[in-house]
Amino acid sequence: MKTIFSLAITALALSASVHAQAPAAPAAPAAAAAQQAPAMLIYDDGTSDNVFIIAATKTQIRYKTTAQGLDTEDMNLSELSSVYLLEPKMFRDAMELYQGRKYAEAKELFAQAKVAYKPTSALDNNYSTLGAFYEMECMRRLGDLEGLAKALEGFRKDGLTREHHISQLEIYVFWDALRTKSWDRLAALGEARLQEKIPSYQRAQIAFCVGHAYEALKQPSKALNAFNTAMVADIGATEEIADQAAQAVMRIHQANEEVQMAIKLWGTEDENKNSTGYMHLQEAASVAALYDLTLGGGKKLPSQFVPLLKFKPNITKPEPEKPKEETPEVKKEG
Repeated sequence: MKTIFSLAITALALSASVHAQAPAAPAAPAAAAAQQAPAMLIYDDGTSDNVFIIAATKTQIRYKTTAQGLDTEDMNLSELSSVYLLEPKMFRDAMELYQGRKYAEAKELFAQAKVAYKPTSALDNNYSTLGAFYEMECMRRLGDLEGLAKALEGFRKDGLTREHHISQLEIYVFWDALRTKSWDRLAALGEARLQEKIPSYQRAQIAFCVGHAYEALKQPSKALNAFNTAMVADIGATEEIADQAAQAVMRIHQANEEVQMAIKLWGTEDENKNSTGYMHLQEAASVAALYDLTLGGGKKLPSQFVPLLKFKPNITKPEPEKPKEETPEVKKEG
């Protein structure tokens, strides 16, 4: 059986208040004090003022002109062209941790931002709502689906305006179906969504969830196709999905009776290199080798899959063509 992974595997195999640095374990989110939000007020005539917003509603803001000042001023939002909230250090540090794949640490800091900037949560793109959003993203990446489901219950998306944030909220439907083991619903919803044009990081998530559904429904061929899609759709950005999807591919192949027979017959007179089991074994071994190379993100190949490395295909780099020697021109005697 050929899967969509067959071509991808060949191509991949051939291509051979915290500090800015990672902070210590932050305080519990509930202990975070309310913070004033640095912002730029932009007027209709194009001029602007830098201020520190301490509270906001849908129609009005209360702010200070200096961070240490005591006096406050109120302004109706109708008097402004827009309010641009500047990224606070707490959120910037959390994003650095998140982008460095330190999701547990980032989650705690995002949770602090969610609490600290709550007074300005009525504004678009505020850092309380963004903190809550990325806190959920950390839960998803850490595999805490129960925590994600609970966080979604109280999440208000009003402050989100960017399309990639809003569309990610829709993908949580698939993660919740995975959490509740709603296999038939998950497979049906996922197959329909995968037919649409969607960003690669969302395709990887949906395919990963669908793979689990098909595996649970005892449909290994469909599960393999889904996990292969998850593994290669966004290999650079969704590292944890690529890792887990690769393990699922190896796990499904190892459980296959034809693959087990191919292992048993390997190197014997009865070995059949044209059999389905042999081809699946080669694919599983290729994934094991690729996991060691890149998919594991520096982690060792899990011990139960190490025996697969014995069966990996030999992929040799083609020899460069030698330049053709020019034949010397023979002059004719006149």
